Amino acid sequence: MEMRNKIKEKIEDGMELLCKKVDPEDLKPGDHIYAYRLYGFYSHHGIYVGGGYVIHYTSTENKDAILSLSGCAPETMPPCSKCGYRKNTGRGVHKTCLDCFRKHGEKLHSIHYFMYGAPRWGHLLKNPGTCSILSCDKTPEQVIEVASKLLGSNEFGVYHVITNNCEHFATYCKTGVTASEQAAFYSVFEKKLRNCKEWL
Repeated sequence: MEMRNKIKEKIEDGMELLCKKVDPEDLKPGDHIYAYRLYGFYSHHGIYVGGGYVIHYTSTENKDAILSLSGCAPETMPPCSKCGYRKNTGRGVHKTCLDCFRKHGEKLHSIHYFMYGAPRWGHLLKNPGTCSILSCDKTPEQVIEVASKLLGSNEFGVYHVITNNCEHFATYCKTGVTASEQAAFYSVFEKKLRNCKEWL
């Protein structure tokens, strides 16, 4: 009976890892959250700081290339009525409302918790960029303090999709380690693809 309960517990933990969607009202300050983008191909990460606001990290470069696809010039895009964020012009570490954080195109995506201390077997089941085997010993206040210190400064460096992205930022705020599970996954995938091409 005890063994059955342990197995049931493991399965429930695994299910929690696979679908950890959260109601915005249940968020707590210091939570590492993410929202899927581009049909779930990648996820955007940030630190919830309370009051409906998130500190997150975006490209430090000018986004004119992206804007040309949308046909919208930065100066013509109205700022958010809630937080004042102007899409595609805010660069680096900034603080926005939850809607600006989770909006991609015209769609508001669901919010998910990023899990720390994930069991290795559960970690393998998960999509990259949704959990980590790293543990987090910081208090919510300490996490917010780190995120707030980086807000509006250039201290986090130049954005790079593989070596210094939004997940690196949020993980750093939580653990003091700059790590990105999704970047590691795509980096390995790209290397295997390159080796495959060389072999052909």
